Amino acid sequence: MKKVLTAAALALALVLCLTAALAAGGDAGDPLLSLSYLEGVFSPAAESQTQQKLDASSAALREEADRLLTGMKADILAASGMNTALSPQEADLNSGDSLSGPTGLAVLPLAGEIQLTLLEGEVVDATSGTEVASGATLALDHRYIVAEDALARFTAVSSTAVLSYEGPYALSRSASGPDYFAIARALRSLDLFRGTGSGFGEGFDLHLAPTRSEGLVMFIRILGEEEAALACQYTHPYTDVPGWMDRYVAWAHHQGYTNGVSPTLFGSAQAITAAEYEEFLLRALGYSTAGVDDYTTSLSRARDLGILTQAEYSALSQGTFLRSQVAYVSFYTLDVPLSGGQQTLAQRLQAAGLFSEYQLSSARLSVDSLRLS
Repeated sequence: MKKVLTAAALALALVLCLTAALAAGGDAGDPLLSLSYLEGVFSPAAESQTQQKLDASSAALREEADRLLTGMKADILAASGMNTALSPQEADLNSGDSLSGPTGLAVLPLAGEIQLTLLEGEVVDATSGTEVASGATLALDHRYIVAEDALARFTAVSSTAVLSYEGPYALSRSASGPDYFAIARALRSLDLFRGTGSGFGEGFDLHLAPTRSEGLVMFIRILGEEEAALACQYTHPYTDVPGWMDRYVAWAHHQGYTNGVSPTLFGSAQAITAAEYEEFLLRALGYSTAGVDDYTTSLSRARDLGILTQAEYSALSQGTFLRSQVAYVSFYTLDVPLSGGQQTLAQRLQAAGLFSEYQLSSARLSVDSLRLS
């Protein structure tokens, strides 16, 4: 196409120049062009006009290419379901989920790890005033802006992440793993998981490591004993228990469910491990008792009993135990039969009046992601 346009421009320029030359360089007495006129006037004029025509052709080609490229980008984003957020919105992302957008998209990572992929152009860290390389993990609470003539993708590479965004965007969900946010919402609908009340990510804080206090509260709820715990008048010997945890710890101490990290310290703010939390779940199911202090086999026992899949066992055996995993294992433990019977943990809680059959069915239906297997 470029060759055709160039040739056409050249031919047109030559015709115009020749016409001008014939008009100005000869008359009836001298119909032929002189060599000096050709060299001194005609050639420079022809070259100048030819270059002008070529420049115009190049500009037209560039404009056409830009138009086509802009259309292609618009088609790509439209196919991805592009929308425009007129004010800051939040995206709760699971691993592999991504948010993409062209010039004008601004994002602010709030939790988890988010990786940038530049499809075209540049992204600027407006907080630090620097350009960001493709493949970089973004800093939390920094504002990033997709620059002019750019297209970028922001992908969650941790199990969960929270991203604030504003401007044109397309959200893509991965179907390769668990939807931890859906699981957390399902448990919340059953009043089993309430979050920490933080100002983002629906307050779930799934990216954080759970504490011993949080693990104990989940255990008491799964037992169906929260109401009794909050109403109890028991005492405990621990000096590091915050006010909101006092009744839970007093109940658990009286029931013999758990011990402190020392005679006077409960270890309220210490992280709870996957093995320790799984031990709580085994006790709720009747497969363990409060007298067991060795938690090193909790995960393997749960796997051997069919409570955990091999993939879940592997995932829980490595890395930091997170609140997302607390929600995950708690949700799937609800459908495990209690020791020595056919009744599931969920059915026992339903029979105790903690939630209705409709609420339980709705919670299950709200989670359509894959379980690790």
